[in-house]
Amino acid sequence: MFKLASAAGDYGEAVSAAGVIFGEAADDVEAFGEKASKTAGLSARAAVDAANQFGTFGKAAGLTGENLADFSTDLTQLAGDLASFKNTTPDEAVMALGAALRGESEPLRRYGVLLDDATLKAAALEMGIYDGNGPLDMQTKILAANAEIWRQTNDAQGDYLRTGDSLANQQRTLSAEFENLQRNLGEGAV
Repeated sequence: MFKLASAAGDYGEAVSAAGVIFGEAADDVEAFGEKASKTAGLSARAAVDAANQFGTFGKAAGLTGENLADFSTDLTQLAGDLASFKNTTPDEAVMALGAALRGESEPLRRYGVLLDDATLKAAALEMGIYDGNGPLDMQTKILAANAEIWRQTNDAQGDYLRTGDSLANQQRTLSAEFENLQRNLGEGAV
């Protein structure tokens, strides 16, 4: 009974944080989380937690509302795709993507993404958010890293759905759905 209540409480905390981070767009994040077990191999709680993490970076980059929600849920989906493509866990992919947005490029190399200062500056210059002089500020680094991550992960994008019938992805989906079930049972027991 405690594990069920704990699962419900953990989800409630994630949704509460999403309300603060995303404001009116929090419903979009929560709706994404509800289907993430089948689209990304993440439980609703794990999906909302990941979106919250990415949302913090998106806010630092100046995003708000639906743009912030899309930034966050798209990266969360990408984490599921990267995990599927490279046979890791979605949590490992979320951590690697978060590290890249913080400026740590090494964890994302595992997924074939190479980020360095020159690459980020070139991406920012191409995006028209950098004039080519001096260091990148945090906002520009986050936006450039995001653009470069998407450019370099093209092959992995959509992999979870493409290979959803694989044993590894079936296991990810079942594990996520089991956590969702525990949460649902816990919400009924509380």
